[in-house]
Amino acid sequence: MKKFGLLAMAALAMVACQDKNAYTITGTYEGAAEGDSVSLQLMEGRKMVDLQKVAVVGGKFEFKGVADSVQVAALTIGDAFCQLFLEPGQIKVDMKADQLVYALGTPNNNAFEAYSNDMKALQEEYAAIAQSARSGELSEEELAEVRKQMGEFEAKYYEALKNSVIDNVGTDFGLYNLNNSYYYFTPEELAPVLEGYLAAFPTNVRLQRMKANNDLSLETAVGKQFKDFEMEDVEGNMHKISEYVAANEVTLIDFWASWCGPCRAEMPAVKAAYEAYKAKGFGIVGVSLDNNKEAWLKGIADLAIEWPQISDLKGWGCEGAKLYGVNSIPATVLVAKDGTILAKNVRGEAIQEKLAEILN
Repeated sequence: MKKFGLLAMAALAMVACQDKNAYTITGTYEGAAEGDSVSLQLMEGRKMVDLQKVAVVGGKFEFKGVADSVQVAALTIGDAFCQLFLEPGQIKVDMKADQLVYALGTPNNNAFEAYSNDMKALQEEYAAIAQSARSGELSEEELAEVRKQMGEFEAKYYEALKNSVIDNVGTDFGLYNLNNSYYYFTPEELAPVLEGYLAAFPTNVRLQRMKANNDLSLETAVGKQFKDFEMEDVEGNMHKISEYVAANEVTLIDFWASWCGPCRAEMPAVKAAYEAYKAKGFGIVGVSLDNNKEAWLKGIADLAIEWPQISDLKGWGCEGAKLYGVNSIPATVLVAKDGTILAKNVRGEAIQEKLAEILN
């Protein structure tokens, strides 16, 4: 009897554990034809992997299972799509053709739905402002004001995104959002956020890499000394960054690549700054994240870049980019002759504005 009792208790404990991690997804899909089915897929890396399929009966469907951990998933049927967090609890969703919908009923899904609706409202508001700028009916003065509003609105949008990450520290939804938006934070802003998430997810490898990269960015923050490195120029000769820093009053280290659309779009502003201030001691050295020399050389020729260029042709493995914690390009570092970092990631008109402060 004693042995039976222990086995029974173990069985009950196992059932209780399974119940604790059990999920049920109940949904609707109006207009489903006979034989239509809904697919439940899990996100593994950048791929979606089929987990289960169920038939739609009378416009309704249901999934049941056990979720030992929270995972990003999706439901698909025809043109209908719903991204969700697969987690223990009762999850509900109403699928609609040609519409992106959200699930409800569990903590991470509720947070994701509320956030998505808030951001959608902001995007629609921004689109209305942008449309007026494209109307062709505004005077130059009115257009300047609309562009100012667009800039202010972008700042508002990114602030809302960052606040969502901060407000949801320790949750899987917050972690998902952080992975997709960490680059909107300054290194100083990101440091305490990463501490909070690592406390909740101490074994998360991507978070660990993110922290290591952010620590590098903090080491090369404004006011710190620049980090020197050496690479080949277009003719195969080795050059150190310190050579260019010593030769100029102010040097812009410009991380870019020939395959990078935003880098190419930014180049006219960089060229304008170079033309305006090269006579006053402003110099640039381009550090390419290309991994193909022919493409790199073609990019330099196509963009008519005049200043020195170096690269180790390692793409995202660029050793110089690693030293500065570069995780997106274009990225820039403005360095004084004495090696002090004066600014980071100045772009567009902001380059000349900063140079005016320093060199005029």
